[in-house]
Amino acid sequence: MLQGLINLPATILCMVFIVVVVVLSQAGLQLYQSVLGKREFRQGNEVAGIVFGGISLLYSLVLAFVIVAVWENYESLNNTIEDEADKLNGILAHSAALPPHIKKPLDTAILNYCNRVVEQEWKMQSGRRSLTPSAIPSLRMMLLQAHPQDDTQQSVFSVIDQDLSSVSELRRTRLSHSRSQVPQLVWFVLKAGSLMLIVFSYFFCVPSLRVKRIYLFFLSSCIAMSMFLVYALDHPFAGSARVSNEPYREVMSEIEQENQ
Repeated sequence: MLQGLINLPATILCMVFIVVVVVLSQAGLQLYQSVLGKREFRQGNEVAGIVFGGISLLYSLVLAFVIVAVWENYESLNNTIEDEADKLNGILAHSAALPPHIKKPLDTAILNYCNRVVEQEWKMQSGRRSLTPSAIPSLRMMLLQAHPQDDTQQSVFSVIDQDLSSVSELRRTRLSHSRSQVPQLVWFVLKAGSLMLIVFSYFFCVPSLRVKRIYLFFLSSCIAMSMFLVYALDHPFAGSARVSNEPYREVMSEIEQENQ
């Protein structure tokens, strides 16, 4: 059930999260009204507004910095995926100059690698890392054991070996994004800041409770949307907002079509 909920469209998940935050904030306001609602704080409204503005400014600066950081990481991951797929395509292109008894196992190794990426590494849980030191160790071993027949094959082997080294480095970079890029301390500051803003808004004196609830609705909704955005960008392999593995599928499709 939880997995099915995670796979819902990101917009629906965001709306659900907003509803949860709004309901909790309104429940907190109701509790506040029942305990301190009879007291008047009109004389402190101006001072409270200044303090609230200062807290909001600091919170917004931290939030903006985090959003920019996770967005850059998200885009960097997309670039890494594209670069890795390009290197794999480059290996396939150079392998066309090799004899069939070398090209066929090379294509099979790349096909198995892409299949592993899509079926296993893409579903890797946060914090888990593959222990394989290189991207395609069997292919690298085959190249080391092969004996080039001429200078052309020697040049092709050299280029493929360099591309494999690049693929291994890009793979390590991609796998590093399977864990959160936002430190726990930053998450704590964001959560504490969100709670402080919502609770602080309870102390403002407004003409009616209905107006106060409307103000609180907009404040809590904005905070919820921002927090959901940070979480979604910080978990690029989870949910419907995850990065696409289409580049690897295209490599697999190219190999399958060539072998038909």
